[in-house]
Amino acid sequence: METAINISPETEKITSAACGCGSGGCGCHSGPAELPDTDTDVPARFQVIQQGDRIVEFGSGTGNDAIIMARLTGISGKVTGIDHSPENIRAAQRLLDQSGVNNVEFRYGNIEDAPVADETADIIYATCVFNLQQNRQRVADEMYRIVKHNGVVCVSDFVILEEIPGGLRQEASAYAGCISGTEKVDIFMNYFRKTGFTEGGIVEVNKVRLPGEMLAKYLSPEEIDAYNDLDSDKGIFSVVLVVEKPETCTPETCCHNPDKHKNN
Repeated sequence: METAINISPETEKITSAACGCGSGGCGCHSGPAELPDTDTDVPARFQVIQQGDRIVEFGSGTGNDAIIMARLTGISGKVTGIDHSPENIRAAQRLLDQSGVNNVEFRYGNIEDAPVADETADIIYATCVFNLQQNRQRVADEMYRIVKHNGVVCVSDFVILEEIPGGLRQEASAYAGCISGTEKVDIFMNYFRKTGFTEGGIVEVNKVRLPGEMLAKYLSPEEIDAYNDLDSDKGIFSVVLVVEKPETCTPETCCHNPDKHKNN
């Protein structure tokens, strides 16, 4: 069940600028979509993918999503998956070998210094990996560097509006590891503002449901009621953030700006 996220006026301004994306969509990727009829039930975040797209996935895991995306891009497109786990790379390659898909490449690497050339991706996806990174600003900077002008970045992760008990945060991370690194929504979005993305915002919000017995360990009955209230700011929210790289860079935001990483 979806609910609108209550955010500060500054964040509301950016969210309202999201590029006409429906719930769960990802970006203002221009041109008509040409998805095969057999793929009409793909996840909503992938429905923006077009034939011929160059896609980079940050945190490709065991390769399932990369292979789905590769089928959507067709033989004229390509998907590059980046993962820091050798075991994941090996598992992804085994899955790829069994899939019959030949337009996917998996690369071992750290997404804080991704092994991908500048401005090569039409779309970058990251699902539940951003919050796990030590230097999140650097990851956002790398996304900006790699995506083409007018290309889009789609990040699915978790945010909070109000602080939650540390014990609850840690126990909830057993459901999704990236919950452990959850930050307030303005902090989350500021990584992308700071690096130079000028259009976009949060296009999907869902409140995370957790077992009542877990909540009871850390919250009062009144707090539990507020946590479960879809209109309340309390709780953990899963979000999809979509941002678009501007057509041109300024000296302050350009991906080749030598000062970009000086404080990272």
